[in-house]
Amino acid sequence: MPAQAADRQDSRDVRQEVRPEVREATQDCREADQKNNIECRQDKHDVKQGAREKSRDVKY
Repeated sequence: MPAQAADRQDSRDVRQEVRPEVREATQDCREADQKNNIECRQDKHDVKQGAREKSRDVKY
């Protein structure tokens, strides 16, 4: 496997690892009714954006 392909796979793995955490955080946010839907979605966006940044660090 070429080095670039391995880097891309590692990058994808980083993003995939975050998915269940984001899903649970969103569900917990809605169930606890601490915030409205927009705030819960913004939290989800922030977490996913952080994962994307980590993924870019791995990839490049």
